[in-house]
Amino acid sequence: MTDKVLYEELCPKEFEERITVCPIAYLPLGTLEWHGPHLPLGADGIQSQELFVRVAKKVGGVVLPKLFLGPDRYYHDPEKEFYGMDIYTGGTVVPYEMQQLSGSAYWMPDHQYQQMILQIAANLSRAGIKILVAHGHGPSTWQFCDLKNEIKALYGMDCYTAFDFLDDDVLGYQCDHAAANETSITMAVRRELVQMERITSGNEAPVAIAGRDPREYASEEYGKQVLEANVEAMSKGLLSLL
Repeated sequence: MTDKVLYEELCPKEFEERITVCPIAYLPLGTLEWHGPHLPLGADGIQSQELFVRVAKKVGGVVLPKLFLGPDRYYHDPEKEFYGMDIYTGGTVVPYEMQQLSGSAYWMPDHQYQQMILQIAANLSRAGIKILVAHGHGPSTWQFCDLKNEIKALYGMDCYTAFDFLDDDVLGYQCDHAAANETSITMAVRRELVQMERITSGNEAPVAIAGRDPREYASEEYGKQVLEANVEAMSKGLLSLL
């Protein structure tokens, strides 16, 4: 059986071989969203896809392309629309004014997102998938969780997130916004994409970063601990299901 795990790279026979052995699909719930001055705009999908690739290589199954649309908080004034971290609600490293954060281009209404997820599940069921694992952008992940029972009833497909396999405040996967956890994970999986100097040099403020201050608590070592713990927990959990 081929070692390739990305759905879009598989030839039909390779796809059949992989899902015959392990009928699992992994869906990275990404965005194109401000993740501080120091992280890439696609951080959500990058982190989740890298987790899923590692799990798929251990357990089996196929990794779907990253989504870049998702739900979030939304506010529209007479001139501009704001969503997600544009809207300051507390809990961030520094307070800031509501603003359209550079590069964010991902928001969609809740009902449209839910319909998209249900359609993805329908298509995957047709292709032979029995288990769907999705994770990434926080609001996307929680709305996916809300659809688990409906997907099971409609398509007989079991649904999980990383939090179903490892519920841990320290080692949870993507459990802050661009702070110590997500910064460390991105360091561990794509170190070349992290530009810590943008928030440590004093030239750019750590705006819209929610969680422990990455300038103090982020490290590649911590990211590797989070990644390895989740790969191990998810792999063990999925193998027990199979």
